Amino acid sequence: MASSEPLEVGCKTCAFFSEAILKTVRGEAVDENIIRPVASFDPECTTCKYVLDYYARIAPNSPLQLTCPMRLDAFPQKRFFFRTGCGCWDHSAYHLELLPPPELAPTSVHYKTIDPDRIDISSLKRWPEYCEKHHDNCRSDPTGTESPLTDIILIDVEEHRLVQFPTAPKYTTLSYVWGVLPDILETRISNFASLQLPNALAAPEILPRLPQTIRDAINVTRDMGERYLWVDRLCIIQDDEANKAQQIASMASIYARGQFTIIAADGADANAGLHGVSSSRPFPPLPVLELSPDCRLRPGPETEEARYFTAWHNRAWTLQERLLSRRSLIFFRGSVIWQCKCSLWAEGVAGEPDGIARDETWYAEKKRPAHLAFDRHFILELKTPKHPDFRYFEGLVRQYQRRKMTYQADGLRAFSGILDVLSRTYREGFLYGMPKNFFDVAMLWEPQAGSKPRVVAPGSDELMFPSWSWVSFGGSVANNLSDHTFGNNPSIELTPVVKWYNVPADGQVSFVNLTSHLFRMIKQGGVGGLDLSFFDVPTIDMSKVAMGKDRWDWLLHGSVMTAALRVQPERVEPGRLVRVAWEEEIEPFVNYHFTDNSGKIFGRLKVPFTEEEAVLRKDAMCECIVISEGKAYYTRSKWLKEIYLPEWKLNDEICELEEYEFYNVLWVERRDGIAYRRGSGTVWKEGWHRQNPEVRDIILG
Repeated sequence: MASSEPLEVGCKTCAFFSEAILKTVRGEAVDENIIRPVASFDPECTTCKYVLDYYARIAPNSPLQLTCPMRLDAFPQKRFFFRTGCGCWDHSAYHLELLPPPELAPTSVHYKTIDPDRIDISSLKRWPEYCEKHHDNCRSDPTGTESPLTDIILIDVEEHRLVQFPTAPKYTTLSYVWGVLPDILETRISNFASLQLPNALAAPEILPRLPQTIRDAINVTRDMGERYLWVDRLCIIQDDEANKAQQIASMASIYARGQFTIIAADGADANAGLHGVSSSRPFPPLPVLELSPDCRLRPGPETEEARYFTAWHNRAWTLQERLLSRRSLIFFRGSVIWQCKCSLWAEGVAGEPDGIARDETWYAEKKRPAHLAFDRHFILELKTPKHPDFRYFEGLVRQYQRRKMTYQADGLRAFSGILDVLSRTYREGFLYGMPKNFFDVAMLWEPQAGSKPRVVAPGSDELMFPSWSWVSFGGSVANNLSDHTFGNNPSIELTPVVKWYNVPADGQVSFVNLTSHLFRMIKQGGVGGLDLSFFDVPTIDMSKVAMGKDRWDWLLHGSVMTAALRVQPERVEPGRLVRVAWEEEIEPFVNYHFTDNSGKIFGRLKVPFTEEEAVLRKDAMCECIVISEGKAYYTRSKWLKEIYLPEWKLNDEICELEEYEFYNVLWVERRDGIAYRRGSGTVWKEGWHRQNPEVRDIILG
C-alpha cells in the first residue's frame, strides 16, 4: 500500500517493543518472550490504538481482555509479528506482521513506498523475469506432458483481435468471476471470423461489450511484455460443442503452460476490473507505525485468509485455475501479489527481485510463524507426490465442494483439470472423481450441512451424476473416517468386502477397486498366497438394464450383503445451527440410529436432509448394503466413540470394548432394478448379522 504520514511517537509500551526490534536489527540476542499485557496499551497512543483496532476488526466476536498478554515475535531475519500470548484460539489464530523500513533492513525484507492509486508495472515486471531466470521448478509444466498445445485461440493484445494457432506460442491466462451481466461479448460461431480482424476488440460497437476485467487484463499483459492472452469467454467458441469439449479437456495444460495467470480476486463480476489499472485502489493506504523516533514500521499487506475471501475464492472453476497455474499475478484487496512454486512476493514489500538475498536459515532453523505473510507455503498448491495420497486428494475435494457454481452440470468439469494432473500419480485413474486405487475408502464420503443433490431439474429425483460419487452432491462433503485410516498406527483399519465391476459403453467389464485389494492381499500373504480368482472378471448381462448406453459407466456391479434395518431419529438440540463455509449458519442434517427389535442401538445412519425435510420417520425400515468392514481401536483415538462411531458407547454389549468391529453401509433405494445411495452409516458387525442379512447381486447407480 502507499506511503502516508507516520503516526505520532508511541508510548512507553511502544518504546518497550521498539527496543527489542532495534536490538534484533543490530543482531543482538533478544528474549523470546517479549510480552506486555493489553492493559498497558495506551488508547491515546495512535500506534497502540491501531494494534488494538486491528484485533477488534478481525475478531469482533472475541474482544481482547485487559488480562490478555500481547507478544512480539522478533526473528533474526528481521521479521516481526504481533500476536496474543494468552493461548486463546480466537486470538492466537491471528497475527499482525510489521515490516521495517529500508534504512533499518536494507538487505532484508522491508516495506517499499508505492503509489496510492496506480500499480507500478515496471516493478511488477521484475517478478516473472526473476522467476524465469532463477526458479527451475517454475519453468516445468505441472501436468507432466511434453506435447505442445494445439488449435488454441488467443487474444493478440497488440492488435486487439483473436488469433488461432496450430501450436501455442507464449501467452498468459486470466482467472476471474463471470457474474451475471447483460450483453457481454463472447465468441460464437457467428462472430468468430469478425473477431479475428485487426482491432476487432477495440471497435466502437464491440469495446463496450468487453468487460472491464478483460480490458484491464489485456493492458496488464501488454505492459508486462507479453503478446497473447487466453480468456475462457473469448478463447472458447461458446456454442461450438466440439471446440468447448476440446478446450475443457485441455484445461490443465492451458493454465499450466501459461507464463503466468492474472487473477482478478477482487470484485463480484467481470466488470469489477483490476484495481490500480483502470481504477483507483479501493482500500486506504496502510499507516506507518512509529514505535520510537528511530523505529518506524508498516503493517504487512493483508494476505489471502478465509476472513478476506471474495467471490473469486468461492467459485468452483477458479480453484483449478489457481492450482494449475505455474505462476500467479494476484490482484487482491487493492494490492498485487505474486505466487509461484518457489516464492511469494507482494507489492510494497522488498523481495529477491529487488536485490534482497533469500535467507534459507528461516527454514533450516524452523523458526517460521504459523501465518507467514510472504512465505511460499500457501494453502492452494497442487502437489503430485510419488505415491497416491488420499488425505491430500480428499482435502482438494473438500475445498472444491465448498465452492459455488452457476451450472451444476459442471460439477465434474470444473475439477477435471485437477484430476488430469493427479492421474500422473493415480495411475489406475478415476471413475466420476473417485480414485480407483482408494475406491473403498473414497465411498465413505458424507454430504455436510447445506449440501444438495445435483439433479437434472428442480424437484426431480434424477441425478446428474452417479449416487455413489461425491460429485452427485453440490456443497461441502467430508470423508471423516478416512482421517483415522492412514498413517503408521491408524485408529481404524478398513478392509474391502465387495468386488465392484464397471461396464462402460463399449461393454468391456473392468474391475474397479483393483489396487487396494491387490495391495492388501500382497501385504497379508505375499504374491504366492494371492487368490487370483478374486480378480476374475464375470460375465455381466446389460441387456436388461433400462438405461442408455451413455450412462452404463455410472453403474457399479457387485455381490453385497443386504438387510432391512430399522431407524430412529437422534435427539437433537432444538434450533441448533451450524456454520458453513465461513458465511452463514444453517440447519444441520438429521442423523439416525439403527435399532434392533428391542430398541437397542447398534449403528448410525447419516442422511442429507434436515428435520423439516426428513423422509424417514420413527421405526422406518431401510435397505442397507455393506461396502467395507472396519476395526477401531479406542486406545489409539478416544474421539472415535464420541464423534465418529457413537453406537460404540451407546450399546451395553460393546461400550467397554477397546476394539470395535463394524461395517460401513449405504442406505439404498431401488428404481427400475438399480439401487441408488441415499445415506451412509456404520453398524456393529455382530448386530448386523443378527438382522438376517442376505447376499445378493446389486447394480449401484
